[in-house]
Amino acid sequence: MTSALENVRVLDLTQLEAGPSCTVHLAYLGAEVIKIEKPIVGERGRTLFLGEGEEGDCWYFLMLNSNKKSVTLDLKSDKGIEIFKKMVKLTDVVVENFLPGTMDRLGLSYEILQKINPRIIYASLTGYGLSGKYRDYPSFDIIAQAMGGAMSCNGYPDHPPVRCGPSIGDVGGGMNLVIGILAALYNREKTGQGEFVEVSLQDSIVNLLRSTYQVHYHTGKPVPRIGSRYAGLCPWDTYTTKDGYVVIGAIILEQWVNLCQVIGRGEMAHAKGFERSADRYWKHRGEVDQMITHWTSGKEKKEVVEKLIGNGIPCGMVMDSAELLEDPHLLERGMIVETTHPEKGAFKQLACPVKLRHTKTTITSAPLLGQNNQEIYSHLLGYTEDQLLKLEDEKII
Repeated sequence: MTSALENVRVLDLTQLEAGPSCTVHLAYLGAEVIKIEKPIVGERGRTLFLGEGEEGDCWYFLMLNSNKKSVTLDLKSDKGIEIFKKMVKLTDVVVENFLPGTMDRLGLSYEILQKINPRIIYASLTGYGLSGKYRDYPSFDIIAQAMGGAMSCNGYPDHPPVRCGPSIGDVGGGMNLVIGILAALYNREKTGQGEFVEVSLQDSIVNLLRSTYQVHYHTGKPVPRIGSRYAGLCPWDTYTTKDGYVVIGAIILEQWVNLCQVIGRGEMAHAKGFERSADRYWKHRGEVDQMITHWTSGKEKKEVVEKLIGNGIPCGMVMDSAELLEDPHLLERGMIVETTHPEKGAFKQLACPVKLRHTKTTITSAPLLGQNNQEIYSHLLGYTEDQLLKLEDEKII
């Protein structure tokens, strides 16, 4: 089998999490992703989480750069820019997540790269986009979650707004950029025309709140922080067990009836005011949560889930990172795989969430800094050994 994006070459200028979240998925799907990094130091993500005395690449970098190749190149030098432009001629996609204007100052704007390669797809990921009042504001995931509205409705009403644990701004932005790039590649097959793809972190967070806005329209007020609940749905919450927590979402009448039977409260199944999810939420959610917690608190979470699932009631265990790395379901599906890194050795990491039946997806560990210099510069661009040694001496690569 071939890979879905076989023969698609990507020049990856991204750093930290947002941009690499995009390019790692292009690499999973078979694209040749060439990570362009600063000589000697590499991209910032390699050392971001290293403490005093620690060396090598941090786990953060390894989890975001699987399947990629790494070359070193100084883009602040004339020779570096010349080499990069040679690579653009032989490339399909350029991805960057710099502040607006950075690529322009380097002389690598879309307009310039398009003249070099009219079929190039240029993909840009920024905090707020390339237009608008906030255009030049710097951003990280926590800022995107705040400015995009996620934090305002995450957490509990008697506590400050809370950032969602996963980096939904960075990863959400990265995945939207993947969508844009794939659409541009598809359109290029029809028209032969390259494209400029733009995604912002703020837009990506706002996009995640679509269903949440129904609460705003229903009440005419800003969406409140209500923990794990969802306005109008009940039961839809987190419940305590002997060894952790479970979540239960029994919002359809049949599910509610079954739940009442299982927890020994069959008389509540058709009680007045309890048959509709919205009524249970707005009028009786405290009573509903109390009777469910009374039942779950005396059992282990696995027992709760098996009992409820067996009776057609949607629920799940709250699983932590250690449990997920050993989860037999994820292991069987290939979402958790073991790779070997030259310095870290064998370790388990996350794989591609997209499963394609007729094309292969393989997972390899993140590259060492400049690991593919010889391969790319010699085999792709035709540089000789002496030329490469000179470029190294000049700290161009």
